[in-house]
Amino acid sequence: MSTDPMAEIRASFFIECEELLEALQDGLQMMDDGEDDPETINVVFRAVHSIKGGAGAFGLEALVRFAHRYETVLDEVRAGRLQVEPEALKVFF
Repeated sequence: MSTDPMAEIRASFFIECEELLEALQDGLQMMDDGEDDPETINVVFRAVHSIKGGAGAFGLEALVRFAHRYETVLDEVRAGRLQVEPEALKVFF
């Protein structure tokens, strides 16, 4: 009985997503605690970006669209055009 290689890759993607979501939550918590340094914001951005890339590989279009919007807002934060207020952090969480 052979194993479906795509099933294994998909399982790895979901494990990676769990790790990325943990990094995302940790980064958002740091931002909520007042750390708004560029590296913390980049960690959050990269987590969302990586999830989007994997989702695209598996045709998870709704997740890709959601992550793309999330990424777009985070890019505004990275560029300094959007300040992270407590209400925005609630949405990010």
